[in-house]
Amino acid sequence: MKKRKDKNGRALQSGESIRKDGRYMYRYVGIDGKRKSIYAKTLDELREKEDEIQNDLYNGFCNLDKNVTVDQMFIRCAANRQFLKPRSREVYEYCYGKHAKSVLGNRKMKDIKYSDMVMFFKYLADEKHLSLSSMRSVNHALVPLFKTAMRDGLIRIDPIDGVFKEIRKAYKLTPKSRNAISQEQIKKLADFVANSKKYSKYLNIFLMLALTGMRVSELCGLMWEDIDFEDNSINVKRTIAFLTDGTGRIVQTPKTETSKRKIPMFARVREILLTEREKQVDMPPVTLGDYVGFVFGTEDNLPYTATSIEGFFRRIVKNYNACETKKAEQEHRPPDFVENCTPHTLRHSLCAYMCENDLNIKTIQEIMGHKNISVTLEVYAEVTENKKRTEFSRLEEKLGNIG
Repeated sequence: MKKRKDKNGRALQSGESIRKDGRYMYRYVGIDGKRKSIYAKTLDELREKEDEIQNDLYNGFCNLDKNVTVDQMFIRCAANRQFLKPRSREVYEYCYGKHAKSVLGNRKMKDIKYSDMVMFFKYLADEKHLSLSSMRSVNHALVPLFKTAMRDGLIRIDPIDGVFKEIRKAYKLTPKSRNAISQEQIKKLADFVANSKKYSKYLNIFLMLALTGMRVSELCGLMWEDIDFEDNSINVKRTIAFLTDGTGRIVQTPKTETSKRKIPMFARVREILLTEREKQVDMPPVTLGDYVGFVFGTEDNLPYTATSIEGFFRRIVKNYNACETKKAEQEHRPPDFVENCTPHTLRHSLCAYMCENDLNIKTIQEIMGHKNISVTLEVYAEVTENKKRTEFSRLEEKLGNIG
């Protein structure tokens, strides 16, 4: 990833930035768990202040004893999460602050028992009605705290170990099924977008999601340098994330190492990209910091964010279903709605379509960028079960008249 630099060409480190007034700024999390900022006229002066802060934080952390609270341990672990992507770190902080801090924050780590954590997750399920994914995020935010405390000798037994698994089993919590939609429905949606004055500008984004299987954040981070028209391939190298702490858009590496991949281009994808490049010939390049030349951008020449694309996608589906209702009434037929369709639905649908057409499972995994082949196999098993039912129904029709 390219390093951000100041006007003198010096690389800025994590947390450092330059304000519009020319001052340097450093943001960090204090011992009290709150975000803080310091300022300086020069980068050298800023880094002297940073060293003082790090010494204070280190001394504060080292002075923690066996009466350390959950809040204090969270702050300690947050300081050691510099290797995490900024967006992931922000999610951990949000989940802890919103769902755990008020209940567990002032409790001493040594006093928390397994039964306490079971009751805490029951509270999240019964009182706060959190979804499975939300509870999983809370669990991910808390697990490192107790593991670290145990390794530091502050507690003897990890009270959260196995709790989430027990709660899932007790409440019969299962992930929401990611149902694929048919290629016919995708074509109807695409035709609707193409013929809409309001949404036609999003057609190429819609088609790219449907025909490449890219994650929406990966499409946001796609640059022209990633397109190989000679090899007819797309190289997935980066994503765009949006931080709510005021930082805004940032460039990140993809979700996992397997997410960095080469995707073969369909002829239609090549046509879309060539059309998009032609449209941009006389336009300023889409830019974010030192990154110049994103394939898709907003009216402000900034790359899209996943949130913005998901937003207009919801509006497209809602309007399509409204128009389909009227059309079905006029044609005296039941409406063919597109249910619960998101950009990720298009990714899942392409994966299912490749499984239906018996592409090699390993090839599908590489194209989709699945970290574990088990994810690909789940889609394959789902498709195979549907095919089995369809084929059995056909067989039943042929044998139905016997006897």
